[in-house]
Amino acid sequence: MEGATQIRQARSQDLEQLLHLEELCFNEESFSRQQLRYLSTRAKADFLLTEEAGEITAFIVLLKRKNSSGLRIYSLAVSPRHRGKGLARLLLAEAGKRAQTYGISYLTLEVSAFNEPAVCLYKQQGFEVFGERPAYYKNGSKALLMRKKVG
Repeated sequence: MEGATQIRQARSQDLEQLLHLEELCFNEESFSRQQLRYLSTRAKADFLLTEEAGEITAFIVLLKRKNSSGLRIYSLAVSPRHRGKGLARLLLAEAGKRAQTYGISYLTLEVSAFNEPAVCLYKQQGFEVFGERPAYYKNGSKALLMRKKVG
């Protein structure tokens, strides 16, 4: 990873860049402007991002549920121009730290079985498949349910 990349909480003024990055990474599965606004300002979520020279390079959305043993990784996106720099690993490590701080035992996520690079990354980071949701995404692909014990 280059330099000392900083992680910070998303703010309302980041909305346009977040929307652009969301559309770049997820196409027809992307969040709408309203969903991103809610997640970055009002949801019980940690919406964290990295930036370089004023450009948002990656983000992760972590959802906390009351009385849950899991911290859900709701979304993780890295700009195509900034892939391979370790940003996803950095954000996943931060998610693990936050889970421990909250007293949460697991990180959980859903990922398209067709997204082989993401599945590989998650497995390299210690995530294991524990279930599936058939035909979950608009393209008909199944979702793999993955989790990682933290702490």
